[in-house]
Amino acid sequence: MKTYITYVVQNEKGHKHLSEVLETKSPLYSYSNDPQVDEVMKWADKKRKELKQEESLVITSMFKL
Repeated sequence: MKTYITYVVQNEKGHKHLSEVLETKSPLYSYSNDPQVDEVMKWADKKRKELKQEESLVITSMFKL
């Protein structure tokens, strides 16, 4: 399954709108259209570690592709 994530990286000087497609593992048969939130949160933690100390990450939306 793929999840499309839009997010903002911001600091005191401004912000940038970005997006990314995350490949996630999900059951072969799923009756839910909801994205795998736990996988997205793991991605967000990893992404935060890549940012500079003065930058912050805000997820604005996510949905299943």
